[in-house]
Amino acid sequence: MAKIWKKLPPLLADNFGLIEVINQTDGMGIIDDCSEYRTSPDRHSKEGPEMRVVHTGISSEDVVSGTRQKVLDTFRECEPYFHPGFVLLSTGPCSAMIGTDLEEIAETIEEESGIPAGRVKLTGQKTYDVGISETLLELAKLLVKPGKEPRESVNILGGTQLDWQKETAASFRRWLEERGIPVTAALGGAETAKNIERAAEASVNLVVTASGLAAAKYLKTKYNTPYLVMAPFGRSWTDLMLEAVRRKEQPGSCPQEEYSRPQVLIIGEQLMANAIRETLYRDYGMREIQVCTFYRFEKSLALPGDRRIKGEEDARELLGSEGLHTVIADPLLRCFASPSCRWIDLPHKAFELYGKNRTLPLLLGDHLNRWLDGQMG
Repeated sequence: MAKIWKKLPPLLADNFGLIEVINQTDGMGIIDDCSEYRTSPDRHSKEGPEMRVVHTGISSEDVVSGTRQKVLDTFRECEPYFHPGFVLLSTGPCSAMIGTDLEEIAETIEEESGIPAGRVKLTGQKTYDVGISETLLELAKLLVKPGKEPRESVNILGGTQLDWQKETAASFRRWLEERGIPVTAALGGAETAKNIERAAEASVNLVVTASGLAAAKYLKTKYNTPYLVMAPFGRSWTDLMLEAVRRKEQPGSCPQEEYSRPQVLIIGEQLMANAIRETLYRDYGMREIQVCTFYRFEKSLALPGDRRIKGEEDARELLGSEGLHTVIADPLLRCFASPSCRWIDLPHKAFELYGKNRTLPLLLGDHLNRWLDGQMG
């Protein structure tokens, strides 16, 4: 019953994460499913994203005969249009039950075309952040090559528009380079296959959402590239991040003081929410702050009291807790909160499958502080 959604729309499925990543690249994706994946805002917007992911259009007959040929036919039909630097394949819910061997099909595509091809392990039944994580991991495995001696530069892992919105995702690379930190590749942002191939040349990987962590761990094992885990939001926190990148050392989190009930609750992508907590603690002197998320929850990145929200009823109970004086969360959750607490909207695109496109404010660097100043008056 914890997974039943009554007032909230269900979270975006994992294949939306794959689509988000591939749409920002010169690659191509094929989802073995009966229909395309588009959110309601995408379907009705004249400025929707260019879709670089297609579907095979499987039918009930394919459940019996298999979908191998349909996947190959879809690639052969669409490849001349996309001219992709790589191809990634994924199943949808129906084809996941059929058990089509996408690894073998990817090998056939690569042998036939010379284009790097792989399979992302998705089923269409988990959440978008799983899709981002698995797609970034497969991109790292498929494309990254041993390079020259590492140079003083970074890779950005996980900064997608689904978590950050377009303006922040587009600005972060330039923001780093203006501060003397070159970027080799952005896995999750706007990037080419050629740049991703060079990712092993970076001296450090900067993981900016929890979805980038799996790729960072792989690159650490494969190429011994160290990684830092920090989202670039907040004046003091980003100062620490820039110093951490130069020193290649992860800074410590703010100390979590013991509390019986939190006074401040932040619900969102885990690293973004962590950065907001760090800013409230370091720049505003606030204490007793709890971070929760509907999405990927890495225990190693959590402080005592943090947790994953398992469903709508869990959210209702959490937001109804006594003692909360400030909540920072998606506006769709406000219906569960006490009217006595201060509410600050933090929109998240993962909730917009059937809703309107809500804009996340620009939070990069000290923009977060300016935003908080305006919200808290």
